[in-house]
Amino acid sequence: MRRLVALLVLAAALGALAPAALADGDPASDILIAQQLFYPYYSNTPMQQVDQLKKTVADANKLGYPIRVAVITSAYDLGSVSALWGKPQPYARFLSLELAFAFKGPLLIVSPGGYGYVDATKPVASKLALVRSVPIGKGNEQLVESADRAVRVLAAKAGYTLPAAAANGGGGSSMDTIVIAIAAVVGAALVVGVEILRRRRKRAAAPPEGAPQP
Repeated sequence: MRRLVALLVLAAALGALAPAALADGDPASDILIAQQLFYPYYSNTPMQQVDQLKKTVADANKLGYPIRVAVITSAYDLGSVSALWGKPQPYARFLSLELAFAFKGPLLIVSPGGYGYVDATKPVASKLALVRSVPIGKGNEQLVESADRAVRVLAAKAGYTLPAAAANGGGGSSMDTIVIAIAAVVGAALVVGVEILRRRRKRAAAPPEGAPQP
């Protein structure tokens, strides 16, 4: 609880530094800047499933397959871009462009309506067809398990064999998930805030349009 209070205070302080950073209202784009997996912390999915997926994605990255994964359980998870609910492939493209300044590798979207996949912000038909061969189960718990299997299929296709899934998962707590989510948003605010400041300074330093060049 002490960690949670400290992170909440820090998040409030940082809010004044980068108000535009989170203005797009797309939760996954905020989290995936600093984390490898987006999953809504308010979901009722057992934590062992979420922890196992987190481990699978981390293992893939450690072995050399840099992938980000967003598990979308409802239109609410899309924030201000809820119009893309039920359109996982267009959303994958949108999200990849949001993340492009920080991450340009494989991006997998897993939702009840299907999969989305892009690499370096571009669709890859063969990889999308590959993940679509993995059935998506009903309910959030099976959705997470489907995401885990899809990551393993993609990693195997790229030549990486991931460790077998643990029998009982990671067994984390919901409080830990909240702490991680807040920490991720804080980290994302810092990263995006720095990028926004850099771009503003670059624009300010540029000569006005039509001005004579030296």
